[in-house]
Amino acid sequence: MRANRVCFTNCVICFPSLLYRQVTLYCMFVSIMAFHARISDPRVGGTYLTLLNTLTNLGGNWCQTLALWLVDGLTWTSCVGASIPGLHCSSKTSAKDCTNAGGVCQTLIDGYYVESIVCVVIGILWLRWKGQQTRALQDLPESVWRYQ
Repeated sequence: MRANRVCFTNCVICFPSLLYRQVTLYCMFVSIMAFHARISDPRVGGTYLTLLNTLTNLGGNWCQTLALWLVDGLTWTSCVGASIPGLHCSSKTSAKDCTNAGGVCQTLIDGYYVESIVCVVIGILWLRWKGQQTRALQDLPESVWRYQ
């Protein structure tokens, strides 16, 4: 009975947040594509749209890959209960050494939370540093964005 309650609670929390994420994601995608369609040169056709979309995807996806790669490096773990003192669990090899020595790798600080806090701080600093210039880009005339 308790498992059903936990599952229901997780669904009540996760589904609205997933829904919100998807709605905002698609709103951003549609607005970016509309911007690309507005500034594209009709003489070139879909080639320019494809180039702009490719650059947008490259610019937005490399940072997600980097962020996922960094999580393991930011996770702090220790080996608890091993017969050999001083073992750690910073890599797969050292985690296996810990397990072979009768220990258990215990996560002290999850790198996801460290990275989340760091990214929020970087985002706030970026907005304070470049926010005004970024907002000024919205006021530029369409001719500035067109390829001549």
